[in-house]
Amino acid sequence: MDLQANTEVATCLQPQLLLPILVGVGNGGDSIIGYLDTWLTGMCGAPACSNDTLNAVITNVTSGCSAEFGLPQVQQTLDLVQKGYATARKVACLKDGSVNCLTGTLRNIESNTGGTMNLNESNIKTITDALKKGLPSSVVCTDCMKGAYSIINQQLPGSFSDSTTKYATDTCGAAFADGGIPPSLISSAWEPAADPAAPTTVSTTSTSPTQTATSVAVTQTPVVSATPPADGNKKKNAAMGGRSVLSSGALVAMSGLVALAVVGL
Repeated sequence: MDLQANTEVATCLQPQLLLPILVGVGNGGDSIIGYLDTWLTGMCGAPACSNDTLNAVITNVTSGCSAEFGLPQVQQTLDLVQKGYATARKVACLKDGSVNCLTGTLRNIESNTGGTMNLNESNIKTITDALKKGLPSSVVCTDCMKGAYSIINQQLPGSFSDSTTKYATDTCGAAFADGGIPPSLISSAWEPAADPAAPTTVSTTSTSPTQTATSVAVTQTPVVSATPPADGNKKKNAAMGGRSVLSSGALVAMSGLVALAVVGL
């Protein structure tokens, strides 16, 4: 199957919006975060991919690029993507007001590491080296990170180890892991307005005939701010371990990696 000619792939993953990154911009000196903002707007504003479309994408990628990417067997990859896609999309489409959580977090990482988010090897090394040392609570203890943690932990139990959760609560306070969603967060993910099975929708405000903006909740736990306690100076200055950041980052980026793979074929 020619994936680039597949209209549903083009619609639900919007890989064409990532082309500027792949054909040269990503290797320059400029940040790619603005392009990711554009991609998130397109991808989140479109209907989600069906399982058939995901199957076609993953089968194509694993068959054609398994050696290069070190991918497991096709069925194992299909199971992984089908299990995690909806959650990854939900997290990737979180917004704090008008700001995309994913790109807002990347901008925070840029400002705290001194690197630039692009595909330039030296910048990748700068950011990677900084991540190994850990990130400050100003990056980790945000409403966006708390919301992402709550959604992933609720919908993909076991994604975070006990040590990761302990580090998060030691750094940000116990409220970080209480399962609540900060009220400032909304989902920009397109959902059918009449779909009764959407578990994360607690209220719906129509923004167009075909797209809705929804507030997000995954549990009945009262929402508690993820901001570190004012008297916890030690916690405020703590750094989050790289393992924890990578655990959530892998899921947040899953749909983006699939889209990148589609464009590259």
